Amino acid sequence: MKKLKHRLLTIIFLFTAIFFFANGQDVKALSCAEKGSLQEELDGSTGAVYGEIKNIKVDLKQEGITGTKEKVRYILVEVERSWKTEVDSQVIVATDYTWGFNFKEGSKYFIFISEMDGELSSSPCSATIEMNNLNQATKQFGEGLEPKQQVNLESKMWFMMEQDFDLYIVLAIILVVSAIFIMRARKKRKRG
Repeated sequence: MKKLKHRLLTIIFLFTAIFFFANGQDVKALSCAEKGSLQEELDGSTGAVYGEIKNIKVDLKQEGITGTKEKVRYILVEVERSWKTEVDSQVIVATDYTWGFNFKEGSKYFIFISEMDGELSSSPCSATIEMNNLNQATKQFGEGLEPKQQVNLESKMWFMMEQDFDLYIVLAIILVVSAIFIMRARKKRKRG
């Protein structure tokens, strides 16, 4: 029984050590090149949207169980107009968690967007502008485009979570395996 306890503790220690040491820390730096005028920035991006921020969520992105972890801030925008690209009445835009613009729910913004891998994003280097009314944007960039269709994307924001559940999953597996070993040991002891 004592050997079993030592083996079990050794296995738990090894799994825990491997899990924690496999997750190295990445260091990032940001450098933004001068963009020029707002019209030049619009020309260099996929487009822009103007609308109210309905929801802000942070989601933890990770490649596999031991891949690099990155927090991404997602904003749900109720779009009033768009420029250069036609979008739905609501869009979810990914922004950088560390350097991204400090959006506030209920406020309206003019946001330059880019599309990568089917996801809209706003660069931390883009000139996001807080605007109280649409006239400011139409004076600068023209009338723009109405949303192509009415959609509700709020349900897509429900599953975004900042919490890392990998550690809890590993601990749950260790507890289940430990319980199985203990139950088997007790049964062998009762038989023998």
